[in-house]
Amino acid sequence: MASEVNQKPGETGRVDPRLFLREEELDNGIALLLASERAIAAALRRGQEETGLNMPALRLLITIRYEPNRTVSELRELTGATTPTMARLLGELDKRELIRKTPGGRDARRRRLSVSEQGEQVLNPVVSELRSAMREAFREAGATSVAGNRAVLEALTR
Repeated sequence: MASEVNQKPGETGRVDPRLFLREEELDNGIALLLASERAIAAALRRGQEETGLNMPALRLLITIRYEPNRTVSELRELTGATTPTMARLLGELDKRELIRKTPGGRDARRRRLSVSEQGEQVLNPVVSELRSAMREAFREAGATSVAGNRAVLEALTR
């Protein structure tokens, strides 16, 4: 796969497997990530209007959807939220029955969180918009870009 990174669309055959990136290319990548974040934030703002959730609660609900079965401690570490903030946000989501808590193994106090059916219904328009944006972006970029994009994003999040 490393050899495909330097390959231009339509090119065939082997290319130099070494990847040379200039600072300008890296800066362009960072700018694109920031622009992507803004596009996601815009979709979340529209979702916020539809759901009536505040932005931190909506972001947490989406995080739980895409990172199910995490404990409160794991979510707090993942999001960087303080204990009181996490408790307040989870209380809001629980009150609206948007999350489900299940026992988490040997320690019954450790609950694993997932999105409830009602939570999925609330998130459906937001998830649908995000999926649509990803689908169009991948179609425009081409099939070979999907694996490369995933590899870059996974490497960034390790």
